[in-house]
Amino acid sequence: MSNRTKERIGINTVQTIVENVWESGWQEYAAHNDDAIDGVILLRKGSKKPRDTGGIVFVQVKCGGNGYRQDQAQHPNHIGVALGKHYIDAHRPRWRRTPGPAVLVFVDDTIEKVNPPAWWVDLNSKNVVSPTNEGMLLIPKNQKFSHHSKGDFHRLCGPRNHDRQLERITLERQGCLIPHLGRNESIRKDAWDFFKAWREDADARTSPVLGRLLVNRVGWKHMTRPGRRAERIVQSWMLLGAAKEMVRQCKRVYQLGRAKQTIFYDGNIHTQDYLGLRALVSFPYRHESVVQVILKRSRLLSPSGCSEEREKIWFYSVYELRRGAAYFV
Repeated sequence: MSNRTKERIGINTVQTIVENVWESGWQEYAAHNDDAIDGVILLRKGSKKPRDTGGIVFVQVKCGGNGYRQDQAQHPNHIGVALGKHYIDAHRPRWRRTPGPAVLVFVDDTIEKVNPPAWWVDLNSKNVVSPTNEGMLLIPKNQKFSHHSKGDFHRLCGPRNHDRQLERITLERQGCLIPHLGRNESIRKDAWDFFKAWREDADARTSPVLGRLLVNRVGWKHMTRPGRRAERIVQSWMLLGAAKEMVRQCKRVYQLGRAKQTIFYDGNIHTQDYLGLRALVSFPYRHESVVQVILKRSRLLSPSGCSEEREKIWFYSVYELRRGAAYFV
């Protein structure tokens, strides 16, 4: 069996588990863009409506039980994958500089051709290289790459690992919503006044990536909708200053979930989806936290290409990412 065929078996095994079993995303890298990584896993949670978590794992795939696998007697609880000292020395710096965890998935096609077993290991862990052979990687036999390992990959990403990659926003006191305290004062009024001032400031609602956004009652009504807990509403109000600065500064935009598409009788296509901005925000009066801004996007596409795409993007909500698992809280 050719090396190319074995590589395809390995990639297909990883893709099948990630997409069909984990219900997550798999993005394969072209061979000429390899650079020690064969693809990335885009982690999602949920089953009926899987949602992106922001967790990204970079994957190197090796397949071939009679080529790479060389178990060592002195390490009976591990699978030995022989890559060679020169290969490991050359690739370790590349594994370390990935903007997320890097793992090796080893697929042993000599055991089973159709559904071969696979194992995984963190390429940046301290014990990944055999202490008795610098050209050998050791994979614990209990680290099967299967249905049950999805949770391990979520933990591998971890909030703190991902936080290091986030953009940082530092708020000044004058940029925050500071409520007036007093018997006749209202936090709701203070929040609405802040929101209106943001709405009227075109520069403050212009994203460096998405252009000018709409800050209007679409977002306000969503944040203050009936049935939403009062503490959630107040939290969103208190984060309006962070949202304003994130819209103005953030250069990374995350796709949240899948787009809803409607095709009209004339061939025009309407899509609606949600985008996210995430940042580690430093406040002048409290501890820093990870904040997420939700944007709602509507696009009308013409298949004829005669007219330009019509797009609207609204500020929709803001919340702290660690405060519960609700999607658009």
